[in-house]
Amino acid sequence: MKNKSYYLNQDKFWDELKSGKFASMVKESTKGKSLKDSSEVYNILKPLFTEDVEQFFCIFLDNKNRVIAIEKLFSGSLTCIMIHPREIIKKVLKHKALSIIIGHNHPSGDPEPSDEDNDVTKKIKLAMDVIEGNLFDHVIVGNDKYYSFQEQNKI
Repeated sequence: MKNKSYYLNQDKFWDELKSGKFASMVKESTKGKSLKDSSEVYNILKPLFTEDVEQFFCIFLDNKNRVIAIEKLFSGSLTCIMIHPREIIKKVLKHKALSIIIGHNHPSGDPEPSDEDNDVTKKIKLAMDVIEGNLFDHVIVGNDKYYSFQEQNKI
């Protein structure tokens, strides 16, 4: 049987999770760190999706592939999100990033990409190519799994 402090800690954890404190901690603790694979990207992004709507994050990387910043750029509805490559490029230039990793969630829990996901990934890749930058990956976060465009050789 679990003691009372266990439940109090659970309540405290839940309150801090809802407040966005952990999202802020994730963003701050990743600065200057390198990401080695899509599973690490998934593990970093998953706690940032605190709403039951689609959200789009961008991880900005320097010339040594270290994290400069992580930002939420777009938010949508339960089933869709409007993503504007132009706005992503503006942020890439603002951060002086050489490369990016993009990620969004599917509130349904199924990380399989839609036709729109495939199309927007191609557009963002093209936009990054034009400014001589790199799109390393697009990770779609589901409930307990993810889809990586890089792992599927779609980037």
